[in-house]
Amino acid sequence: MLPPRERKTNVYTRDGQSLVVKVPHFNGDYLPRSVRTAVDMLGGLEKAFKPGDSVILKPNFNCAYATPLSTDLTFLGAVIEVLQDFGLKVSVGELSGRAAWPTEKVIADLGVLPVLKRYGVPFVNFQYDEWVEVGINSEHWPSIHVPRSIYEADKRIYLPNFRCHSSGRYSAALKLGVGWISPDDREIMHSDKKTTEAMIAELNLAFQPDLIIMDGRRSTVEWAGRGPYVYPNVIMASGDMVAIDAEAVRILKTFPSENRIQIPLEQIGQLATAASLGLGSMDALIVEAPANTHTEEANNLDPATLAVKDTP
Repeated sequence: MLPPRERKTNVYTRDGQSLVVKVPHFNGDYLPRSVRTAVDMLGGLEKAFKPGDSVILKPNFNCAYATPLSTDLTFLGAVIEVLQDFGLKVSVGELSGRAAWPTEKVIADLGVLPVLKRYGVPFVNFQYDEWVEVGINSEHWPSIHVPRSIYEADKRIYLPNFRCHSSGRYSAALKLGVGWISPDDREIMHSDKKTTEAMIAELNLAFQPDLIIMDGRRSTVEWAGRGPYVYPNVIMASGDMVAIDAEAVRILKTFPSENRIQIPLEQIGQLATAASLGLGSMDALIVEAPANTHTEEANNLDPATLAVKDTP
């Protein structure tokens, strides 16, 4: 049995508080620019990485349905561009949900591999990785089984969406860990809905990400994580899974619906458990970029120069 990896220190802080950056993103905005702005406002890749580092990305390809149930491929491509421009060596790893296996079918149905090929990025199918047992000795897990590739990775970046969820109450950065535990462990986690939220948080004791970049452009707020879309229109970044998840839940709460998140954050199992384990803090400093919501200022346009004049 292997020990948990050394606890990651969140380098993205200000005055002792975790930072969460929010960048408004609307149709027509250039997505790599929004991702780059979020990371730069957070403090830049250089705070946690150096050129030449190998990093594994953990997206959400749980199923072959559209965002927010799966990672949007334009978002994945935008993140890869920003990381490669910095000089990082990128790979992507995932294991799809138990209702959608095998993973290769989900990946094929979503069209993931052509995107990765365009950037020269390898895909690690956790389904066929070597599974290693990690002793986390938490309240609900004596140990879990994880792919060796992500356990041994020097650097990890998580790419969650956020939405409501039937068993987890909500799905965002903390729940992304379900995508790297073994199928047998997933069955255990779903066996008792009263403990599922805490068990999701506890998974993250095995290792943590260096950075989270969250796609919040489109979401769903009905209790099961299905139903009509809502549009938060935001890209977020943080080094703190608890802080960024707490802000995601705050955003979801602004869209009225029948769901299970209309309670104080401190009563939401994932957040409360993760905070109690020292995996992050709900007390974060939120920094927001201005939105690109205006065309050129009207007083900068001279009507005389815009008028169509007849020429003799």
